[in-house]
Amino acid sequence: MKVTAQTLYETFHAALARHGMSDAQARSSAAVFVDAELQGKSSHGTFHLIDYLAALDKGAINGKAKPKVHLAGSVVHVDADGGLSQFAVDQAMQQVVTTTREQGVAVCAISNTYTTGELGWYPRAFARHGLVSMTTTNSPALVALGSDGQRVVGTNPTAFGVPGAMVMDQAVSETAYLNVRQHAARNEELPEGWAVDKHGHPTTDAQAAVDGAMLPFGGKKGANLALMSEVLALMAGGTSSLEVTENSADGGQPRVSMFILCLDPESFGGAQLVQDHLAQLSADHGVYIPGRSRMNAARPREVDVDDDVWEKLYA
Repeated sequence: MKVTAQTLYETFHAALARHGMSDAQARSSAAVFVDAELQGKSSHGTFHLIDYLAALDKGAINGKAKPKVHLAGSVVHVDADGGLSQFAVDQAMQQVVTTTREQGVAVCAISNTYTTGELGWYPRAFARHGLVSMTTTNSPALVALGSDGQRVVGTNPTAFGVPGAMVMDQAVSETAYLNVRQHAARNEELPEGWAVDKHGHPTTDAQAAVDGAMLPFGGKKGANLALMSEVLALMAGGTSSLEVTENSADGGQPRVSMFILCLDPESFGGAQLVQDHLAQLSADHGVYIPGRSRMNAARPREVDVDDDVWEKLYA
């Protein structure tokens, strides 16, 4: 079914409020899920919102969260109070922007948050303030790195953005875990090399992958990036992917950590220099610049939403 952006927002906000979320956090969160749908990432939009509603009911998300912001030098520490990380960033945004403008660079270190959703949202949010940014996070352990084939790190995505020029968002796994779940829900097979089953054997069975573990892209190269994200997130928030998994057991709060680096381009070579270079690479050499077309395109007025998923919002 086709749904307008306004209807999406109103429906998402109402659903979150109905499941116990405060108005301020519900407004912030509804806008995030709408943005994911408009970006064409339905796995992180309506489909993912269903998970969040269930998490609210279980108490895994603090629907009444009041993030606490503390500045230490050029580091903005944010305790998300068990709520959503996007809401925590909203609450800390002005401090992060001000610090970045004054220092040229700032780090936003977020602790005690729920899983971070579509990571591209963060660089898009900072780009609206003219900042270059890199965001990385850990998450419940889903990816196998070792010879035992067991889950040891999250999909630990990294997102990077340049105002008006590019936004990239990629996990260290071959695909996002939500995409594997969507394949399982539709009884679709996975491409080879995406996952292993619970015994550590390669599989294309999506349900076996859900019960097993995902694999890093590029073998050891992807594994190295997973470890880098793990270290940065651990420094920012104090919890590892394995600890997040333990915290999440029986519906507990995961307490995910996030590391966000922000740069004021005017303290360096300037945003225009980067924008011009990326535009030249695209025009003269056919280089694909991730997120560039969407960043500069008009937002669609409506999107297609799965009827069955839509009905679950009213459950």
